[in-house]
Amino acid sequence: MAHFDLVPDEAYYWLWSRVPSAGYYDHPPMIAWWIWISTHLFGDTLFGVRAVTIVAALVTTGSVYATASELFDDPKIASMAAIWLNAMLLMGLAALFATPDAPSTMFWALTLRALARLRNGGDPRLWLLIGLLAGLGCVAKYTNLFMGLGIVLWLALDPKARPWLFSRWTFAGGAMALLAFSPVLLWNASHDWISFAKQFGRLADQHAGLSHFGEFVAGQFGLLNPLIAIFATLAIHRWLRAPILEPSQAVAFLILLNGPLVVYMIVHALHDRVQANWPAPAYPALAILAASAAAQIHDRKHLRRLSYWVAPVGIGLSCMLLFYFATPWGKTFPLHSPADTILGWREFAQKLETMRKNSGADWLATTDYGLTGELAFELRDSSPVLQIVDRQRFTFQTPDRRLANRSALLVVPTNEGPVERYSNCFLASATLGSLSRQSGNRVIQNYTIIKVQGASENLLRDGCPNLRKDSTK
Repeated sequence: MAHFDLVPDEAYYWLWSRVPSAGYYDHPPMIAWWIWISTHLFGDTLFGVRAVTIVAALVTTGSVYATASELFDDPKIASMAAIWLNAMLLMGLAALFATPDAPSTMFWALTLRALARLRNGGDPRLWLLIGLLAGLGCVAKYTNLFMGLGIVLWLALDPKARPWLFSRWTFAGGAMALLAFSPVLLWNASHDWISFAKQFGRLADQHAGLSHFGEFVAGQFGLLNPLIAIFATLAIHRWLRAPILEPSQAVAFLILLNGPLVVYMIVHALHDRVQANWPAPAYPALAILAASAAAQIHDRKHLRRLSYWVAPVGIGLSCMLLFYFATPWGKTFPLHSPADTILGWREFAQKLETMRKNSGADWLATTDYGLTGELAFELRDSSPVLQIVDRQRFTFQTPDRRLANRSALLVVPTNEGPVERYSNCFLASATLGSLSRQSGNRVIQNYTIIKVQGASENLLRDGCPNLRKDSTK
């Protein structure tokens, strides 16, 4: 992870970490805090940005092992679940990147662990820890709010848990969760609730349909690891097909706690695209469900043989991909792929910096948050990099407004269409040419480079007038 470039979202979150806050436009602040800690320990390097999230993957794995041990009292299931979590392609690859999914999934798994201990007769004061962990999960990502719904569902439907439903300790846990989440609430209240409006308004303008549902199912089937998906489905199918649904079973415990999140993702997929990483918090429970189903197979030899391939296929493929892109070979990958997002940034930034110096420009103007983050990270000791649209994303910044009157290089991806809509935000502009971000000899993305000067002094506060390019994340 120390040897290939940041993905655009990581670079954007690294920008957040430069100015720690209680909230940001896109997400709650936990990932920014983590990157701030990590880079202060290990420096503003690729490894420094990602170090804490790599530790989080280890903590999540340990939590899965402990939860499975608590629920099934079987070391085989616990070991298998922990290994299979890392055999999931999303966990084996994406979970190592510095994005909100790392703390979100870790705190979800830790909350499951504490609830499993409580379920097995733990001290009622565990509700305070449960509330703290659940609240911190919401500080990582709003997706973790579904854990609260899952807890209520479990308390309401499991006869053994129902006594906790109106317990003073349960309410104390809820108060602890609210206290942990309160900085995010206060920040949103002082910023016109912009973060809540962005995240909770996703379905507002969408209509029901099946266009994205097949993509969602196929994508999750692959990211889970197809073999794990089969065994997790088998565990859920067995529980649903039982003559009498038993809500006190360990399998039911996992299904009830994670059900609201999964159901929401299905509903969302019937209206709009579900990003591949969104269901990540449910993956620890799915690893446990899959392992429990595989461990209980006695009469189906073909399924037992299939279970032997889960770890070699998932972990093996993840390691091969990580190794490839961490070596010089990955920089010359000959085909277009999702890996294009991590290729060629350093070389592209260096070429752009040379062009800036030769042109006499003082700063770099951008139109995309990912490009802004990548250039800011690569040129952190050289040039100011500031985005001139969607300034609501950068409320945490206080840029030098005097830069607006100085000359800049405007960097616009060529696939955004005519660049005049951006250059018209300045009194003077001249196209200098184009630069390409490359993987070896293959061009990944072309960018038009324009020298601009004479913007309004409010440009770096409000952005270009009448321009808004808010992309979905």
